[in-house]
Amino acid sequence: MDATYLKRMYWKVTGFILIIVTLCLALTSYYSQKQFEQALIPEVAKKAQTVGKGINRLIVKAVDLGIAYDQLYAVNQAFAAVIAEHPEFDYIAATDRQGEVLFLSGELPAVNQQYFKQPAAFALQGFSVDVENPVITVGNQYVISVPIFSERVIAQPDGEYRPVEGQGIEADTGLKMLGMLHIGIGSVFIDQLLTEVMLDILVILIVALFFTRELLSFMSGAQLESTIDAYSSVLARVRERDFRGRINASADGELGRSMGKIDLALDELQEKYLLLKDRVRAIKTDDVWDNLTRRYQFLRPQVLDTHHSPVVTSSSQQEKAEVGGVMNRIRAPLFIFILAEELTRPFLPGYISQLLVPIPGLSPQVAIGLPIVLFMLIVAVGQPYLGVWSERFGRRGTMLLGALIASVGFLGTALALDFYQLLLWRSACALGYALVFVAAQGFILDHSSPSNRAKGFALFIGAIMVATICGPSIGGILADNIGYRQSFSVAAALALVAMIVIWRLPKDDRIRGASQQRRGSSALKLSVMTKLLLNRRFMSLAGLAAMPAKIGLTGICFYLLPLYILSTEGTQAMAGRLLMVYAVLMVIIVPLAAGVGNSCSGREKLVASGLCVSGIGGLALMVSDSSWAVLALICSLGVGQALSIASQSALVADHCDDEIQRFGSDAVYGVYRLLERLGNALGPLLASVLVIYQGYQGALVGIGLLLMLSGVLFALSIALSRERQEVSV
Repeated sequence: MDATYLKRMYWKVTGFILIIVTLCLALTSYYSQKQFEQALIPEVAKKAQTVGKGINRLIVKAVDLGIAYDQLYAVNQAFAAVIAEHPEFDYIAATDRQGEVLFLSGELPAVNQQYFKQPAAFALQGFSVDVENPVITVGNQYVISVPIFSERVIAQPDGEYRPVEGQGIEADTGLKMLGMLHIGIGSVFIDQLLTEVMLDILVILIVALFFTRELLSFMSGAQLESTIDAYSSVLARVRERDFRGRINASADGELGRSMGKIDLALDELQEKYLLLKDRVRAIKTDDVWDNLTRRYQFLRPQVLDTHHSPVVTSSSQQEKAEVGGVMNRIRAPLFIFILAEELTRPFLPGYISQLLVPIPGLSPQVAIGLPIVLFMLIVAVGQPYLGVWSERFGRRGTMLLGALIASVGFLGTALALDFYQLLLWRSACALGYALVFVAAQGFILDHSSPSNRAKGFALFIGAIMVATICGPSIGGILADNIGYRQSFSVAAALALVAMIVIWRLPKDDRIRGASQQRRGSSALKLSVMTKLLLNRRFMSLAGLAAMPAKIGLTGICFYLLPLYILSTEGTQAMAGRLLMVYAVLMVIIVPLAAGVGNSCSGREKLVASGLCVSGIGGLALMVSDSSWAVLALICSLGVGQALSIASQSALVADHCDDEIQRFGSDAVYGVYRLLERLGNALGPLLASVLVIYQGYQGALVGIGLLLMLSGVLFALSIALSRERQEVSV
């Protein structure tokens, strides 16, 4: 039994739990969808009935004033205004008692016009206006019919009902059937609603699975993994007849009892071993000693010398297990905090547009992007210096402060009354985000060694990617159902929950001194930055690959996509789902791409091709503005970014080896990351300028072309660089 076997068993159990959860959620989703289907049409009919009653009152009021029913004026225009407010209505028609259409707005199919003259339609004339009439399916439409009665009519001597002249005798007043009001609702609208609900349920199902996985990891996975490492390490040493280690684990259940028995056995073996050594040394003679050492190898002098001290707990082993467990514990608070910010992605531009006020010298499009640009700029510029500050203040304390500031920022954003207040509170969110981000990175560095640092950053990136998958999709659903301000309040609550989880992290006073020894390499020096900015190899990678990739990400996903979806009468949930598709593609393809690009030339090809693939989806919007074209854009962006990002960081070491030797890897990568983040800030700004001149669709195409051009220029720069190297050789 080794660590691989135990971890495999853990993942099997986790997989089994996730399968059970998936089945339960799938059944719940299926029955929820069925219930919604059954309730949807009656609810839509109620809405149409309410609208019909309002129209009915207007018609009856006009008839009561003495205007003949068939001579009413501007009825078609009134119907058109109602349809504009309720786009689910295909048409509104008013007929006389024989079913002839007198007034109409919208497209009336011939089959519906024939239906109005059939007995089934006449049968509805007996229903009261205040009673919910049945929904009739005619062709591919649902028809809700409301009878039009006039209360100000009396029976005339000739047997006809005509309006009362003046204030007639109330006793003789009766109800006069004038005709029918028909409202048609297309089945396409119902199908769209059902599809939206089905997609929302699917999103919730996926998010619930990720939440379950994170919850399992938070509750047991981190502690269990570190315990398994210690458990398997001791067993491996025992197999090698090295009995100096103890597990000293605090796990519960069968594994805990098993480890306790192993500790007792090792303690007992230690006592017997020491007792035997003392007895042998007390009675040994040359003959006895020779016989014993021949029979028992562990009594030979070299073995005795090796095991002369009591069996004690291996401090390095115990510390390694503790460090592994502590690193695992950073994932949960980081996931919750990043989730709070990711919730706002699909609806933030729409919320900004609601609070927008005229700003002299600044177009509305640029103003909408300004809070996003400011957020990215604060994060970009602040991270290098906040990282140094977090070393002094402590990682845990910095994360607590950052989560608190972000929570206040989210709440302030929810309560903002104008655009300038929004800028202030989003700046607070950016400061909190930067504090938590750099402190979490430092936490991983402080609690890891070179051997497990890659694993620590895998936890870090994994938490961010899972939050990127869950956040936008749930945020879009929240914004559509509870509103923008309430959704920001949910984000504030999540940031507070992250604070509670961060509070449970161990204090880092023990390692603060060690982290401060690295402080000199954390801050960026202006002289080093200037030399790197003038370096052709460095800037070909940063300026033609890293920055364009980030411009495409923030310009499209954070700014253009939500606004474009709203401009096409889409929903915030739709924008959230598209952002989730991007994140899922990243999670799937990044590990695959990382395994493909093993050589420098292979990584260069991945970066160049990734940039071209990122932008090629924009060409789809040149021929169509449908939702499928937008999906193609997001898919190409996700695939291209995954191919490109996987190799960019590795190319820094390949292209700038001399600079790393001269300035240090921290300085080179620090400047590279700074330029990346500046690309994040430039994305919404460039997108907003393109919107002014080309509109949302043209801006999406423009950024796509920019990405493709960057990929081509990067490939050319690599080819020219290789030619220069060959000539110099």
